[in-house]
Amino acid sequence: MKLLHPFVSFKEAIKPDICEKIISLGLATINANKKKGISTEGKTFNEKHKKNNPSNKNKNLRDRTTSDKTNEDIKLEGLNFNQLVVRDSEICWLKDKFLYDLILPFIGKANKEAGWNWKIETGETLQFTVYHGKEKNGGFYGWHADGSSDFNNVIKPAIKISDNPLKFKPPKKDSANQFIKNTNNQFIPDTDADDLPMKKDKSWLAPTFSIDEKKWGKVRKISMTLNLTDPKQYEGGNLKFDLGPHVEGDRYKVCDDSRSQGSLIIFPSFTYHCITPVTSGTRYSLVFWCLGKPWQ
Repeated sequence: MKLLHPFVSFKEAIKPDICEKIISLGLATINANKKKGISTEGKTFNEKHKKNNPSNKNKNLRDRTTSDKTNEDIKLEGLNFNQLVVRDSEICWLKDKFLYDLILPFIGKANKEAGWNWKIETGETLQFTVYHGKEKNGGFYGWHADGSSDFNNVIKPAIKISDNPLKFKPPKKDSANQFIKNTNNQFIPDTDADDLPMKKDKSWLAPTFSIDEKKWGKVRKISMTLNLTDPKQYEGGNLKFDLGPHVEGDRYKVCDDSRSQGSLIIFPSFTYHCITPVTSGTRYSLVFWCLGKPWQ
């Protein structure tokens, strides 16, 4: 899709003290999750993230990375994409109301000013992300899109039916293909249906399913990233966009505005982008996705 405005930036829109508050909140949540045994690995849909578990025997998914190489670069180097790590970061999820109050007005403004005017119905939980810097193989996120926009990729409904073992079923439907609710206005699981697919580690549902009914039948439409870090405190870690092969000028756009602390970049979720390796220091960011029904 060709857009007159492929992204919107709000440079230094969030004050440094608020950024530091969010960093403290995110780090405290990550530390608390580690104490509870909750994974803080930034994951990918196809499980191609770096596995920090020392017992992991797949050396390829510990050491070799795509970095910010395009698929064309990978092919030219004769590398096997399936044996490369696509992401290396730490994350946690934040639901604090003040964060939504902070972020949502900018998304509404960008949606209008860019001329997108896309219908948004709900949002996901906010993701706090940490990219640890190293001179070699620093934290990064290779080329990816946050979501697709067609009906094949809508978030599908799920109902949890047990914790041990963890199992999910689809909601039951009536003869008119409508979901059925009980007297408590809750959806009823279809116990005759097959169990819904799980992640490889069986820790939760496959990414295309959700127990949150507000997400059912929707796709990611608008993405937001907020840089929380003073640019003097890290090197590398650039946000780059792939604007497509037919764009006038450079196809691969380094978003310089995103390096300033408190800067927000808002863009369509189908846009391919990456975070280049952080070569020193630490990069902190806050990420958010808005959802709506696929375009018709």
